[in-house]
This record gives sequence, structure tokens and C-alpha cells, in this order.
Amino acid sequence: MKGEAVPPGSQQRHGLKPLTLVAMIIVAIFSVWFSQIPNAPWSMRYEDDAENFLATQLDWITGAAKKQQKLPPGACFWQQGSLIKGIPTGPSEPNCKFQVRDPEFLEILGSAPELKLVAKTDAHEGGVYHPDNNEFYFSSSRHTVSYTTLVTSSDEKPSAGEQNTEVKKISLSTGEVTTVFPVTDVANGMVLDKDGHLLICQQGQGKKPGYIQRVDVKTLNTSIVADNWFGVPFNSPNDVVVKSDGTIWFTDPVYARAQGFKSKVHVEGQLYRIRQDGVVDAMASNFQRPNGLAFSEDEKRLYLTDTGFLKGEEYDNEMRHHIYVYEVRRDGTLSSRRLLASVGIYDGSAPGLGLPDGIKVDTKGRIYVGSPDGVQVFSRSGKPLGLIALPDVVNLGFAGEKLNQLYFLNDASIHMIELQATGAGLHYASKYKKQ
Repeated sequence: MKGEAVPPGSQQRHGLKPLTLVAMIIVAIFSVWFSQIPNAPWSMRYEDDAENFLATQLDWITGAAKKQQKLPPGACFWQQGSLIKGIPTGPSEPNCKFQVRDPEFLEILGSAPELKLVAKTDAHEGGVYHPDNNEFYFSSSRHTVSYTTLVTSSDEKPSAGEQNTEVKKISLSTGEVTTVFPVTDVANGMVLDKDGHLLICQQGQGKKPGYIQRVDVKTLNTSIVADNWFGVPFNSPNDVVVKSDGTIWFTDPVYARAQGFKSKVHVEGQLYRIRQDGVVDAMASNFQRPNGLAFSEDEKRLYLTDTGFLKGEEYDNEMRHHIYVYEVRRDGTLSSRRLLASVGIYDGSAPGLGLPDGIKVDTKGRIYVGSPDGVQVFSRSGKPLGLIALPDVVNLGFAGEKLNQLYFLNDASIHMIELQATGAGLHYASKYKKQ
């Protein structure tokens, strides 16, 4: 009624709250600003659909922010395409070396990233930095040989069989590549133990089982660390890491049989741990092709790639191309396996699906994976951050005085990029890292 007193608080109950009023004013101002922008996507009317109207505005704002964001040289944004509409998926610009899917990737790249060719050489697996002489160890791709007696890393000389890989190293000071072992038992992944010795996954061939080998890099003396689990021969040890407690962890897929240099599988592909007393335990199974592995900086997580997509020499689209993560319990056992990422190819090109092979982690928990399209980077939670494009990257490794140089191996060359990140899990090299 006219002239009637207004009860205290009724303005707030029936009127607008101060914050709501401020929000409405801001929206009104932005609406006027938006209306002046030509060709904006909300020029069409959404008279009966306010949610679509707001969503369209937000999409446009996000796209505009991307276009206005300053990118370093050689970088561009990745874009989602459409098969039906004929819009390509992949880099938004041609000749893009660094494809950005999330702004965090720009923090890793820094202001002037540069992917440098270090050497043209047959570099396939390994990727191990040894700080004593500033050297980087790797194994070559597999090839057929004919030989009688050669210097070999095998503990049975000469090595039996026709398949071979070489163990090599490159001086990061001079760029010189030298051969450490011309003949091996099909050496593959490798790592340094806590004392600076080289641990090599020897796949074996014919009737000879695979094994984990220790090499004194100063004398080249070798010894076998383990070659069986409960008397069952290993199939073809693939990749290996060392935990801070000295235990050795490695994957053992069935690639030797699948690729034709062994005739049978002795046990399904598993993840193994070698204790310091030499006892071998199976820590995880239920894989198609267990491959690369890496611990997080605090060793509370273990990451493992499954390259079932590559069955042997052929691809199978029904098989896995995944990165899994396990929680590591206090007693060292594993639990709570989950899918961290299903890996694809950034532009959808051949072989169509990703092949997450070698894997490394930095001190902030970000994950770096070798793939046919380069090195894909993920956040700790598995969010895709971006791609450093280089064909056919198999493995990779952090190196350098600050452990911030990432080296790529792609069967034909070694490349390097200096990042705003520090490699994790390098127990021996970390002793010498400069701040």
C-alpha cells in the first residue's frame, strides 16, 4: 500500500543482491561490446535458448584468446577437425614444429624453443645420459648379420643367432659416435644404476633367453643380473628403470617371438622387479605389449606404456596404444591401475593410432612419450599438453648438466631440445646436476 513502511531486509529478500546487480551490469557492458564486433558468431538469434547463446559466446572468446596469444617461433595451436565437413585435424599452420593443446605446454617450451639435429645415426632405443664423460648411450635398430667371432656384450662368445643390435654412445661435447659393443644379444632399453653402471635389456634369440645385463662402462666387464622368473625364461626384456631403493624394474613383452627371432613364448608379457638380493618378482600383468616405463619424481606412481597396436611387424587397430599409471604402495607393490591416456596421432596420419613407446617424466610430474609423430607431452593427470613434431620417435632421454635437454631417438638420427623442465628419476646423473 502507498505510504506503507518497508520492513527491514525486505529489499534483499525481494530485490536484487548487490553482487547480482554488479554481475548484471558487467554482462550488460560486455553484451554492448560484443554487439559491436562484426561477424561474431552470436549474430544469429537465440531467442529461446539462452544456454546456447552463452556457450557460443564463450567458444568465440576462447578462440579469440588463442589467436591473440603470443606463441614462440615454430609453434602453433592444434585444432580439432571434422571428417564429414572436410576440416583437417592437426596443426593450425603448416610446418609447425610445436603443436600446442594446452597453455602449460608453452611453459615447457620457453620463449625460443629449437629442435636441433645432433647426429645422423642409427639410434633406436636406450637414451641414457652418463655425466662422467658427458656421454649418451643408445642401441641401434635390429638387423640381420653374418659373423663368426666379434667383440660382443654377450656372456657367451660368440653370440648365437643372426639378429643383432649394437650398443653405441655419442659424446655430447664433440658429437662423435662410437660403438661400444658391435654384437649383442639384441640389446634394447637401458638405464644407469645408482653406481653409474649400465643396465641393458638383452632380448636374447633362438633358444637363448632374454636377460638383464650390467656393464662397467670403464672396463666393459659384463655380468648377468637376472635371466628367469621361477625358472621360466624371459621373453624379450624391453625397457628398464631403477628405483631409489636399488631395485630394477623392467618390461618383458613377447616381441622376440612376434618379430621372428624366437620360436615360442614362455610366459605372458609381464612387469618384473629384481630385488637387491637378486630375487625376481612379477609385479603386474594383463598387458598386450608392455613397453616403456618410468617412475614419478616421488616414486609414488609408475607409468607404463602398452604398444599392443604394434603386434610384431604389423599394426592392429583393435589392440592397445595406451599409457597406464599405477599407485606404488609403501611396501613397493603396485595398486590401482588406471588408464592415463589413449594415444593418437596429432594429425590422424599413418599409422592412424599412436604408439607410445619410450616414456620419461620431469620433476613436475609431466610425462613425455615417444610416438610416430614425435614426442607427445601430458600433464600429471593425463591431459594432452602438446607435441614436439619429429617422425618416428622411439625413445628419448633427459641429459645435460641441468638435466633439461631432451634427446630424441628415431632410428635415423638423434635430435635435442632444451626445455624449461628437469628430468626425473636419473639417480646417478642427479648427483652431478648443476642448479
